[in-house]
This record gives sequence, structure tokens and C-alpha cells, in this order.
Amino acid sequence: MCCVTKRLMATDPSADNNEADNSGGGGGVVTCAVCFSDLSDDDNDNDNDNDSALGSLPRKAHLPCCFRPRASDAVCLPCMRTIINMTGTHIGRCPLCRSYVQFASGSSSEGEECAQTAQLQTRLEKAVPHGRCAMCMQTPRIIVRGGICDACDLGVNNRLRYACTQCERIQVIPHPMWRYMETPTSASTVTWACHGECQTYTTWTVWADDVERIPPEDTPESWGRRERWLADVRAERERRRQEEERGEVEWFCTIA
Repeated sequence: MCCVTKRLMATDPSADNNEADNSGGGGGVVTCAVCFSDLSDDDNDNDNDNDSALGSLPRKAHLPCCFRPRASDAVCLPCMRTIINMTGTHIGRCPLCRSYVQFASGSSSEGEECAQTAQLQTRLEKAVPHGRCAMCMQTPRIIVRGGICDACDLGVNNRLRYACTQCERIQVIPHPMWRYMETPTSASTVTWACHGECQTYTTWTVWADDVERIPPEDTPESWGRRERWLADVRAERERRRQEEERGEVEWFCTIA
């Protein structure tokens, strides 16, 4: 999937950011909640996204979870493509409400050029739980790749150490237990089998040295890491822009 853009992004997070939080009607400034670019003149049908190799695409993402045509909070398509591409799967989170979203599958044939396939990546849809995970065997789950669900995929790729709240055993758990913690230091609200003295299901805390390894986009809202996540997205877009200028761009297609 392509996520490179020639449009320069605003670098001042304070620029009109308050207006992006309002849900007011028409006439106001509409900015992207991620890169702060001005989307005021975009009607989601006629205005174009200047991403090279993508051709003429609408700039404003039509978010299936919280899109309002005249709202002042919005997200541009380049940022949504970047968010989804950064996960390494075909699913990402809406930066406004954190719902799981994905680009709608198109009718492209196998082997189609990435730039042509990316033309289809303008329509977003909610990622709906629909299958059984081959690892945890739970259903319905959002299946992301390799037949496993998003939670198991995160756990496999982020094998963190956790401390049992009862026997204090340090154990690697292949599941995102941080999702069930109010803060980075609080205990989980769900249990996992302790292989130490307990030999039963207990609650856990993240080992302090591993907290920073947790993807900021997947931490609970109460952790206050949303801005860190969005800063990472802005940095990735800027990195891609510089690669494009040097002619080092690699295109990625992640339509499921």
C-alpha cells in the first residue's frame, strides 16, 4: 500500500488543534487530526490527494465509525493509509475513536500494479469480527494475518514480560495483557495461567523494563499515549516523503 505524499505536513501540533476537537457545523476550519493539514475545502468527492503514483484521490477519509460531513474533526487519506501500513496488517485504528478500520476490498485481479490497486484504497469500512482464531480458538475475532486474531498477532510480535500479582513470577505472555490495565503500572483485569507457584489463573502487571515496547496505538486511552502514536504517524509520513525525494520509495499494498 502506498502511503507517501508530496504534501508537506504541519509541524506545529498546536496549530488550530483545538478546532479539530470541535464537532461544530460548516464554515469552520477542518483539519486532519493527525497531520493538521487543512481539509476545509475538501468535499470528499472532487478534491484530490496529491500522493504520487496514486493519481487523483479524495483527500478526506470517509471514516465509517465517526465521519460527519461538516464536522471540524477529520482525518486525511494519506494519514489513514500510513496508520494501516504501520501495523503490518490490513487493519488500523481510527485516530478519532480508536475503532478498528480497514480499506474495503476491491475487485483488483492478482498481480495488479500497486499504484492501480491503491486507487481502490479510498473507501474505509469497519473491521468486523468474523472468524475463529487459529491460536486462541476464540470466535468471532478480527483475523489479521496467518489465520490469527489481532490480539494474538500483537502478543506474538510483542512478547512482553509480566509479573504475577500473587507469586511475583516473571513470565513471558504471548497476549496483549496491557489492554486490560488502567495504567502502565496497574494489574490486569483479566487473568492468565501462572506457571510458577500459583499454578492457576492470576492477574498480571507489565514488567517495568518492557513498558516502552508496547505499541502506543494499542494502549488504553487512559494511558494518555494518543499523541505519541500520532507523532509516530507524522514521523513515518515525513520519512516516506524524504524517501520519495531521494527516489527510494518502496510501495506496499495491503488490501485483504
